[in-house]
Amino acid sequence: MTRLRKISLVGIVTLLVLAVIGTLAVAYEQWVLVAVTGYIALLLTVIFIFFGIQFMTHNVRTSERNAKTTTQKLAARINVATQGFEKSHAQLQRQVRRTDELVRDSKDYSQRAHNQVKSRIEDLEQTLRNILRDNARNVRATVRDSTHEIEAMLQLYGRYDDLKLPMPNTGGFAIDAQALGHLVTLVEEHKPKRILELGSGTSTIWLGYLCRAYGGQLVSLDHLEKYLALTKQAIARHQLEEQVDCRFAPLENTECDGRTFNWYSTDALADQHDIELLLADGPPQATGPQARYPSLPKLVDRLAPDALVILDDAHRKDEADIVDAWLEAYPDFHRIEHGTSRLAVLQRRSN
Repeated sequence: MTRLRKISLVGIVTLLVLAVIGTLAVAYEQWVLVAVTGYIALLLTVIFIFFGIQFMTHNVRTSERNAKTTTQKLAARINVATQGFEKSHAQLQRQVRRTDELVRDSKDYSQRAHNQVKSRIEDLEQTLRNILRDNARNVRATVRDSTHEIEAMLQLYGRYDDLKLPMPNTGGFAIDAQALGHLVTLVEEHKPKRILELGSGTSTIWLGYLCRAYGGQLVSLDHLEKYLALTKQAIARHQLEEQVDCRFAPLENTECDGRTFNWYSTDALADQHDIELLLADGPPQATGPQARYPSLPKLVDRLAPDALVILDDAHRKDEADIVDAWLEAYPDFHRIEHGTSRLAVLQRRSN
């Protein structure tokens, strides 16, 4: 709505100027000038109303399109969960039927065999009940999580009406919508001038827009050239080259606190200093245990006195252990938020 407010302000000022001119023309009995200013004022009013309606209609269509896309993803996830449930149910029914046929065909079975068959049927029935319960729980969890993701995305798009281009997808290997909303709020509150992101992707574009709004700079590292190229394409499409610097940083063996990690090459960090926000969203978990642990030890001397350190996926055990180890090793950092999303947020205590 920022552009609409600007257009409205220009329109009001223009109409006020025309009103003053018209008043002076009446005072001096310049009727031709009165007629001209009245006609121009009427014409401008119609034009501003027309463009205002067009602008609001465009925003409504964009919001509807985003909501439709998210709803389709939710439907697909529910469909997958339902198919899994139906397949498991059919398999157990076939096992029960085979057991029933065995009982009917065994006319001279002993009491022991009878008890064994009965026990097997009971076990199968219990297994079926467990599967039904687990599938129902999974469907409810899928619906709940997807609803939270939809709500978070609607809140994000509702805060930024000037987003005209399609934004990268959330979830999966990318940051999810709830964590993204949490990250955006933290950046808006603290407005860090220097941001370092370990692992580029969806968050890179959102951070680029925020940096353009308040004058920040973002450096984003990626160890895979394929995904780095995709991020650079998105940056160019959104015209964020002045705010975002994407760099290739291959993973290499790094010694840290007596352990060896597969972490980013420090050659890409040579010019980094006074970092006010560090976002550790890489390396991926598959590269090794506690893969993101070196992020703070390797960069602590490059951080600003009151820097924020944000670790994604802190709901996983590896990342939760990393946060505990950081807090123990670096007592000048403390956790400032917990439970808002899957992000762990630490801040250095400024002296």
